[in-house]
Amino acid sequence: MADIVTTTTIADNPREAVFAFQYQYVDTGNESAVTKIDVSSLVNNANGETCTGVRILECWWIVEGLTVEVLADATTDVIVMHLAESQQGYHNFEKFGGLPSSSSYGTSPTGDIKFTTTGSAAAGDAYQVILRVAKEY
Repeated sequence: MADIVTTTTIADNPREAVFAFQYQYVDTGNESAVTKIDVSSLVNNANGETCTGVRILECWWIVEGLTVEVLADATTDVIVMHLAESQQGYHNFEKFGGLPSSSSYGTSPTGDIKFTTTGSAAAGDAYQVILRVAKEY
């Protein structure tokens, strides 16, 4: 039986998007650079332009028994946030406009957001992460 993994789009409009990501270990193991936000699939702006990157404005998380690395996709992925094992929390980056654009990290960035987990190996290892992002065109 495979691990339980879901992505829920809570909101997606021309200005921002909100996503909920859930993972529960069953027997497969860690995620490795799994695309969670494909910016090209998000709603276009009023001019019909495709989203090219996102800035993380807020992050809520609950992590149990593993760690989660939030990555900006590039030739070599870049860690944007590290969510520690068996922790929960909230970050608000909105006051200064959010973290730098996912399309500004590394060499040949795609703008996509990926997750990698480490330490997942037992029943009950899980995460719930919610990201609110500002879109860039």
